[in-house]
Amino acid sequence: MLRLLVLGCVLLSPLVFANNSDLAGSEVFTQASHSSRGGIGLINIPTARFSDDGEFGLGLSVEAPYNRMFAKMQFFPWLEAVLKYTKGYNQPYIAWSKSEAWTDKGMDLKFRLLTETERRPELALGLMDFGGTGAYGSEFIVASKRFDNIDLTLGMGWGGLAAENHINNPLDWFSDNFLSRINLGDPEENLQHGGGISLGNLFDDEKVSIFGGIEYFTPVPNLSVKLEYDTNTYPEGTKLDFFDPTSRNMRIDSRLSAALNYRFYATQRDVIDLSLGYVHGNTLYVSAAVHSNLNFTGTPRIAIGAERLRQPSTKPYSILDTDWKKYLTDTIIWQLVNAGFVTHKLIFNGNELQAEVSQNRFRKPMQAIDLASRIISNNAPINIDNITIINIDSGIETLRATVSRDTLFNAASKGALDEELVEFSTNNSMDPEALVVDNDVLYPHFGMTLSPMLGGTLQHPEKFYFWQLSAVANGEIAFNKGTYLRAEYAVNVINNYDAGEGYSYHWADGALHHVRQNRRLYVREGEKKGLRKLALYQFVDFHPNVKGMFTAGYIEMMFGGVGGEVIYMPDHKKWALGMDAYWVKQRDFDQKFGFQDYETVTGFLSYYYDLPFYDMRVKIHAGRFLAEDVGVHIDVSRRFDTGAKVGAVIALTNCDPDCVGEGSFNKWVYFQLPMDLWLTRSSTRTKANYSWSPLTKDAGQRFEAGSLYNGMVSAKDEIETLRRKPWSVKKILSGFSTTPQKRI
Repeated sequence: MLRLLVLGCVLLSPLVFANNSDLAGSEVFTQASHSSRGGIGLINIPTARFSDDGEFGLGLSVEAPYNRMFAKMQFFPWLEAVLKYTKGYNQPYIAWSKSEAWTDKGMDLKFRLLTETERRPELALGLMDFGGTGAYGSEFIVASKRFDNIDLTLGMGWGGLAAENHINNPLDWFSDNFLSRINLGDPEENLQHGGGISLGNLFDDEKVSIFGGIEYFTPVPNLSVKLEYDTNTYPEGTKLDFFDPTSRNMRIDSRLSAALNYRFYATQRDVIDLSLGYVHGNTLYVSAAVHSNLNFTGTPRIAIGAERLRQPSTKPYSILDTDWKKYLTDTIIWQLVNAGFVTHKLIFNGNELQAEVSQNRFRKPMQAIDLASRIISNNAPINIDNITIINIDSGIETLRATVSRDTLFNAASKGALDEELVEFSTNNSMDPEALVVDNDVLYPHFGMTLSPMLGGTLQHPEKFYFWQLSAVANGEIAFNKGTYLRAEYAVNVINNYDAGEGYSYHWADGALHHVRQNRRLYVREGEKKGLRKLALYQFVDFHPNVKGMFTAGYIEMMFGGVGGEVIYMPDHKKWALGMDAYWVKQRDFDQKFGFQDYETVTGFLSYYYDLPFYDMRVKIHAGRFLAEDVGVHIDVSRRFDTGAKVGAVIALTNCDPDCVGEGSFNKWVYFQLPMDLWLTRSSTRTKANYSWSPLTKDAGQRFEAGSLYNGMVSAKDEIETLRRKPWSVKKILSGFSTTPQKRI
């Protein structure tokens, strides 16, 4: 209980101190660089430093006999998270492996407890290899203080950071339970259910070590020198390379290590860190990492400039003759097409002209609203006072924006249209005499794209990374607004599935039906080509606040079926409710038209809520999963200023660790990155999605029919005034003061 209390205080303390940055009197740190483990640090030890909020990095480090690959995310200003793979060439991956060395995956967390001021250091607490096998499990408290161009670090480490046993564990003052540490890296202790999260080992150890170091920022721009005293544990007496019997044994001749770090600025957002050093008194160390900040928006890709709009002169639409009516609507639709819009219909609703449009040209909907409104204003009859742009995604309305013509005229003469001048609502009331003009030439419509796709598997017993480059053809036939036939077909370009012993080893564990663990069989049997999707979709606007999606066919790579989803999203609320249900049947491994015997019904009740902190969102789905286990699926994500999203998911079901098998329960992280981050002169709504799971398990798996909710909020999420304004702890606590407060 005491251990849980300590951990609770640790996790809550950043909320108290996260907003104390105004107290810092020392110079802002601008070159916090990574360690060999991926987190901000020196060489092999951590520091109390953090990256800027939203910093995302990928890197590699080589320090024989270890190679590491890592991804780092500054998820909050006070929380650093690292995912890493460590390959140790001192033993095989598994006893019978002939080509692959032992590999361990892990996650590190570091929390900021105090920010630096003129009188106090920066203070942080960390949990390394939190969960999993715990082969590198350790905890630490570390402080860093800067003096001009020198940054000093001193810390205390438990577990894997306590190789030198300098002092007794100070926590034994509270309880003798802190003196006994379970070796989670022992196969007898944890390998059966590796992947579980154990709180019982936190800060346990009979002895702890004191580590520290210095980083000197040289007069040479962007170059620093690192010197550290390293107290990490390393396997002693093992060969440097298990697959080379003549290799020398690894040894630690010195706990002092040194390295140079150089930072190269590739762009305004992206930087590259290169490190070269000498560790253990006998080993060369090299690392490289690429960093990009997801909060750095930079110069807008597209800027809509000032324009003097034309004064209206056309008579009201209702009194025009047939030829003039057609000429007017055809002109508006044609000009919208030239600007990148698909127009579904125009509605002359009294003194308002509405346009239902779809577009993929602008990531920011305000730019689309601005441009489309200008085109309509330049052509609209004299009686039109208001212009409404209705964004249509997959046939349903996802955003409605209205601006008065006079306001637009004044705003356009100065520059871009501001969000504050636009009214966003779901009010679709129509005048009884409203005139609707459909785009008769739009349906049926066929579209097709051909794009490369790189897929792969990390940490396989025969090769660390198996990959495949495919050419994927996506086709869609739109029969009307809301009815679509969608297909996806993949053809192999090149892969390495035959490398080593080949991508054939397969060992699916756990007690559930293998709804996902047989992924390798789908990949191998459908290696050359495969039908990934062939399904009919129907999207329905039941009500401005109620939307539906229904589908049938070969909906994903592993399952086909029939079902649907309905979502209720009330106006100006930060929550939504959903319900979905599907009957599904498992597809054959060759991804053609056949099915296997397994079939089931899966369905969920869903709750969506925008949290009042850091532009976060939580999604909770409760129901029956693909493998017929029952439980909850919890998804927590954060949106950054560029529109990028990073999230984590856990699925907890009635399938216990023995039922799940290795991994204990299902969990993964995901990234959603706007593609216009890599564009210089254009923009796009297209986003790249990537998810990472330490293990693919059958428990807690959902049917991949697509997310109706994500489609409904895609446009709204890019409107600043529609997103919830983040709270701050500083602002909350200011309300308890008895003295006058400055406005925050």
